[in-house]
Amino acid sequence: MNKLKSTIKLIFTFLITLTISSCAKEEPHTVHRWSYYTRTENTHSRKCLVCGEVEEEEHVDYVCETCADFKILSLGFVEGGDEAHSDFAKEANEWFPKMGKENGFLYDFSTDWGKLNDETLENYDLVIFLNNLPSNKSQREAFENYMENGGAFLGFHVCAFTTNASGWDWYHNVFLGSGNFKSNTWNPTKELIKVETHDYFATEDLPDTFMSSYNEWYAWSNDLTQNEDITILMSLDERSYPVGDKQGEIWTEGYYPVAWTNNNYKMVYLNLGHNLMYYNTYEKESKTFECEELCQFVINAMYDMAYYN
Repeated sequence: MNKLKSTIKLIFTFLITLTISSCAKEEPHTVHRWSYYTRTENTHSRKCLVCGEVEEEEHVDYVCETCADFKILSLGFVEGGDEAHSDFAKEANEWFPKMGKENGFLYDFSTDWGKLNDETLENYDLVIFLNNLPSNKSQREAFENYMENGGAFLGFHVCAFTTNASGWDWYHNVFLGSGNFKSNTWNPTKELIKVETHDYFATEDLPDTFMSSYNEWYAWSNDLTQNEDITILMSLDERSYPVGDKQGEIWTEGYYPVAWTNNNYKMVYLNLGHNLMYYNTYEKESKTFECEELCQFVINAMYDMAYYN
């Protein structure tokens, strides 16, 4: 994924250089036209594509406020609720900062949903909902405004859960398109995932199928295949059936989207976000981000939404 990101940056830099070279012949060079940042552990630098001047600064970590490709605000809970859901949030809060240092983005996590306000959201390029969603009217309105004005969103698992979709119609029926929670499988299982389209940045380099990490799979009241605004990116492969191993919570047939995007927004919803756990002792038995293909999908989706677009 790092190689792909680097290749795209080189292409973008080349195109910018061509444009600037042409413009520079017609107008004086009065403002620097900077390249993307390059980083070392304690410095970042960039080069003017017109005159070649280099700007370099020191910083404490591999990525900082100045040189970050983009900045994420992640909201959710790490205590309370379903233990497996909060366990996923804890795992995510280790994985995202690590990926940020490797790839060049900043990740801020908070349990304070009051950060969903216009003033705070102006400072972030991407918002993540980790297994939860806002319930306050002003927070919901701020998020709607953020998305309607070009913000980016990545949602996991429970952030789509509701039995009252009309209570926030824009989010559940328009934005996500999923409607109400309909059913789930149990226990959490690994399943074969089918990539529905490779005509999307986050899936173009994925294999046609891959084995997921453990998850509790959700079904929805709305048929996403009938929604012209929705592009389904991944689904459960039909060879997965039966899905689940507890009587009454086993799927033996049907079509179940796992990840999708709404074409009117910069957004991706991903159904994964429930680790396998032995509930008698709350002992963790799986990691969501142990799936290499899933990790690649998440990183590429974030860069597509928050950096390249």
